[in-house]
Amino acid sequence: MDLLRPWREYPSSRSMVERTPRERDRVVDLVRALSLVVVVFGHSFMASVTFGPTVLSNTLAQTPWLQLATWILQVMPLFFAAGAWANALSYRKAAGYPSWLNDRVRRLVRPVIIYTLFWIVISPLLLWWDAEIALPLLKISTQLLWFLGAYLLVTALTPVLVRLAVRPVVATLGWLALGASVDVARLAGAPSALGLANFVVVWALAGQCGLWAFSPSQRPSRSQALGIAVSAVAVNVCLVALGPWPRSLVGLPGEEISNMAPPSVVLALHCITLAALVVLGYDLLARLAKRDDVWRPTCVVNAAAMTVYLWHLAGMILAISAIALLGRDLVGYSTPGWTLPRFTFWLLFAAFTVGLVFLMRPFEHIPLPWWDAKPRAKAIDSWSYRARSTVSSIGVVLVAVGLLALSVTGLVGFPFGVASQYAGFAFTPGLTIIVAFVGVVLIRLGALGPEPRASTRDEAPAPAAMP
Repeated sequence: MDLLRPWREYPSSRSMVERTPRERDRVVDLVRALSLVVVVFGHSFMASVTFGPTVLSNTLAQTPWLQLATWILQVMPLFFAAGAWANALSYRKAAGYPSWLNDRVRRLVRPVIIYTLFWIVISPLLLWWDAEIALPLLKISTQLLWFLGAYLLVTALTPVLVRLAVRPVVATLGWLALGASVDVARLAGAPSALGLANFVVVWALAGQCGLWAFSPSQRPSRSQALGIAVSAVAVNVCLVALGPWPRSLVGLPGEEISNMAPPSVVLALHCITLAALVVLGYDLLARLAKRDDVWRPTCVVNAAAMTVYLWHLAGMILAISAIALLGRDLVGYSTPGWTLPRFTFWLLFAAFTVGLVFLMRPFEHIPLPWWDAKPRAKAIDSWSYRARSTVSSIGVVLVAVGLLALSVTGLVGFPFGVASQYAGFAFTPGLTIIVAFVGVVLIRLGALGPEPRASTRDEAPAPAAMP
């Protein structure tokens, strides 16, 4: 067995560039790659740790004026916008909803399986090494999985987003009004679980914005985009100034209400602002994407996008652990002596992240046994297409719930040792994985049987230039 084959056969950046379809809209990939870079830097920028006993904090909480930086660093809506456009392109050419959804979930969750298995194995070893340092860090090892949970829900809504896209203004304002209603009800004393609805509504709004920001036929003019951006920012300034919404667009410790978890109407307006800014800079981005020195790294990042997103957190945990061994605290920017620990941390973080991504990127594309096998069964052929679509939809909700819950629980005490609560629900790491697995089985079950039309699916919206 050639164990090094996945790394040797991984496409070079030159081959990725050469295999890029001529008709591909490179702006979508460039926006996604730039957003990912900002997210990775933002997480390292906000990290703050004090050891002995280990206390995880956030530099934005320690230095309130830095919270204004989140209006630049909060670019997650662009992931949903670019992803919704790619999903729409592939869905329009799909044979049917159940098989299309199975393909999308299979490809998105594959790297998460490898990542989760890694932490299941490594967590006990780190706790044995130094529980005081490792325990707080391990609790955040799965924190970023919230994105995939929310993204899968928006992916499942692709047929709805596509239908609504014919009336972009009405669709956008409709999602915005719905998100604002959830916020108002939550502030009025409704059960906290109601706020979870905005994990669907606000991120669906971000996806809806992508369908007009990246569409040549639906894209507003630059003057219209400027008006949209200015209006959205003006309303947001008023909401934050009058309260109770905080000025930070990421969640911070001790906040009465968060703009992020669950998403608020302030974040919903930020989604609209970012989409309008993409429209304003579309021509510039298109020119940049044509340059080889820009498009080549764009292809590299997009080909390993989920790997970078997942494993940069592992790189951060390793870098923080190394800082602890050096006897340094990772202090905030208002604390004297922050410079040396912070830049040491950034160097270690970059080294660990690059190394992990290089090692793990082939696994984003290597087929897994059973997981990537085509579902086969005869008994389900008698089910109607609507019934199979319903089963698939229920399945993706369960997968999303499992991933969202796992982002809260972490893997400490796996499988059933430590329970975490969020919005009135209690989960253990093992229970979250069981819920997600049941969802996957239902999605595969829904993909069985005939589709309503011949398949002409185009896999081009996947990471750029990958086979």
